[in-house]
Amino acid sequence: MSVNMAVVDPPEETTTSLVARNRIVCFVNDELSAAALRKGLDGSNLVIRRGTIRHATRMLETDTDLYALVTDISGLDDPFTELERLASVCPPDVKVALIGDNREITFYRELMEIGLTEYLPTPITRDIVLDQLRPKLIGDAAPVQNDRGGHVVSICGAQGGAGATSIAINLAIQLAETTKAKVALLDLHLQNGETAVMLGVRPGPGLRIALENPMRADTLFLERAAIEVNDRVCLIAGDEDLDAKLDITEAGVRHVLGLLRQRFNYVVVDVPVPFPASIYPVIQMSRHVMVLLEAEVTGLRNAHALRNAVTNIAGKDRVFTLLNRAGRPGGLPRATIVKALGAEPDMVIPDLGKGMTQAVNLGVPALKHVSGLRRHLAPIVREITGVGANKKARWKRWLGL
Repeated sequence: MSVNMAVVDPPEETTTSLVARNRIVCFVNDELSAAALRKGLDGSNLVIRRGTIRHATRMLETDTDLYALVTDISGLDDPFTELERLASVCPPDVKVALIGDNREITFYRELMEIGLTEYLPTPITRDIVLDQLRPKLIGDAAPVQNDRGGHVVSICGAQGGAGATSIAINLAIQLAETTKAKVALLDLHLQNGETAVMLGVRPGPGLRIALENPMRADTLFLERAAIEVNDRVCLIAGDEDLDAKLDITEAGVRHVLGLLRQRFNYVVVDVPVPFPASIYPVIQMSRHVMVLLEAEVTGLRNAHALRNAVTNIAGKDRVFTLLNRAGRPGGLPRATIVKALGAEPDMVIPDLGKGMTQAVNLGVPALKHVSGLRRHLAPIVREITGVGANKKARWKRWLGL
């Protein structure tokens, strides 16, 4: 049973060792780490608690029925003293992995020499946990996309007006700025789509033709349908009449996405909700599916349904809940949101004021007008790309691991 709670009550005394000895208990202090562990260790008997190595040591004084421990040592002046205290109460057969803010190669070597299972420098992402921690704790690797092609990120709005399109636009631009890679912004709202309006451009009929008849979509499709947003970001969108009878096919969606993945490093998709069956390939090919909601009753209800839909299509390890405009006057309190979702939102963007609306009216990306947006998008970009999140890959090459 997976426990998706950032803060968990003290362990129950009635838990038996036969049941609990497969537990993986994690103590972390931030929601991004908690989300990365939840998704990267999905399928295990996982318990995530708020805290550090000191909290883990106190737990082990009374509760040792666990298989593995993951704990945070960030900010400690002398982590080895804390590790000695942990070792005094931790059974020898419990696997111990650490996360922390020290990136020195000598520090990593010292940890490995004293018998730690793994050490990951923060901030961690789901893919880092899947690649480096899961095989050592569970002995398997969760299925991930290993095929060549661009990384697909889907944005799904749980309610109208929640800001999914605005986040998709600005996320695509910041992805390109951060990675220097080529990014495609694909708007699959062919009728009433808002990306083109927000960017002040007018799309043509190329996307509809390709989605309805993939045999007519070739590499020239990109040249005809793509609109340059800047030197690294292109928009692919449609602007069909509201009374147009569209015949979007699954084969067309798959083919268009395949062409984009060949040409672009990242493909950010603004996905219509509810999902028509023809859109399923987008969810299946996405490595991250962002379910975006505002702090409203309808948003919470629809977010729960959306998460279930994505899980049924592609698995729950790919779903991330993004709370937009957090703290907006009149919104539901944070405690209500956490209770309804069963956990803290994986990602949060606060209410950034009138600048977001002004950017839409001017037909320009909000990044140019809202200084705080870039800072709040940074953790999302880091989760998607791993840029700035992990230098352990270099460590592994140096150590020959």
